[in-house]
Amino acid sequence: SNVVFLELLVTEHPGAGNIVTFGQFLMIALEGFIFTTDFCRKKPVIPISKYVLMVTMFFTVSVVNNYALNFNIPMPLHMIFRAGSLIANMILGIILLKKSYKLSKYVAVLMI
Repeated sequence: SNVVFLELLVTEHPGAGNIVTFGQFLMIALEGFIFTTDFCRKKPVIPISKYVLMVTMFFTVSVVNNYALNFNIPMPLHMIFRAGSLIANMILGIILLKKSYKLSKYVAVLMI
């Protein structure tokens, strides 16, 4: 799995986690630029400033989660840390985008 590969990679090269995270974000951004925005020909659904803020926050949380691997914590505990980013994204969606979710979604996020 992706998490096992990341653990093995970070064990050999401690700084590699952030490079992998950056590469993932770069590929997702490129894919979104090509297919979602049609090379910026489609108007964004949300304001770009709020989108950049959310992406920056998500990237920061991912980098902090990768930093936790430097402390030799067990992988199950690390996975719990990473699941916390889902809660952060939901909270940012509520605050910035004024989203509301079904009760089942709140329960599912809390269960993770």
